[in-house]
Amino acid sequence: MALVFAGIVTHTPVLMPNIGQDAIKLIDKTKTSMERLGQQLQTAKPDILVMISPHGEVLPDAVSINLNSRYDSRFDEFGDLTTKKTWRPATMLIDRFREDFKRYDLPLALVSDEYLDYGTSVPLCYLTENLPHIKIVPMHPSSQLSVETHFKIGQALRSEIDSSTSRIAVLASADLSHRVGENSPEGLSPKGIAFDEKVQEILRDKNPVGFLDVDQAWIKEAGSCSAMVLAILFGLLDGIQHESEILSYEKPLGVGYLVATIHLS
Repeated sequence: MALVFAGIVTHTPVLMPNIGQDAIKLIDKTKTSMERLGQQLQTAKPDILVMISPHGEVLPDAVSINLNSRYDSRFDEFGDLTTKKTWRPATMLIDRFREDFKRYDLPLALVSDEYLDYGTSVPLCYLTENLPHIKIVPMHPSSQLSVETHFKIGQALRSEIDSSTSRIAVLASADLSHRVGENSPEGLSPKGIAFDEKVQEILRDKNPVGFLDVDQAWIKEAGSCSAMVLAILFGLLDGIQHESEILSYEKPLGVGYLVATIHLS
């Protein structure tokens, strides 16, 4: 059945009720859009969800996949000691990814950690409540490999997904620029605003290869933690007939929060 769903989601911990509390009201559009995307994901009935997160164990010289017998969410770092959920790995698909990356001479490392990073946990908690049997592939980009290499990695992922008999969804857990407002953590930058506009333009124009125009200097100035996550997703989408639905984009906390569904033809 191959690829049945793709999208871009936020991973802000503010979405979690025990963490965001009253601040959730500030990102109401994002919350509503995440709920809608969750409904769309449920309708697609995926067996496996590949979640690409910029946080967790990020290696300098390889993309990594977390392979463990089970995964637990944990939000202790945000003061939430009660929200706990568990998922299981898509072991066979992870093994096929490993073999494919070796064949294409692409850098992939397997790591093992029972606890998922918040970039993976936040969207999983939000989106899989009605998908209790879904298995997951937690993936992380490299901290030093180029945009082009991550794009090629996305293309390799699609090659294996296309040959799978499982129904597979791929989500990029990607907060955009952290420099899009006066209240941004690192201050306002025109490059930050331009970065977020570029991502949305790529989605509207159905032009994944356009992300290759984004260089390291732009990424650094924009303060985006998720550029390489997006590079993987856009590599995956390159050559696929698709339509993008931007459910919402807002920046009330100085960070660009984008939620988008990729409708596959």
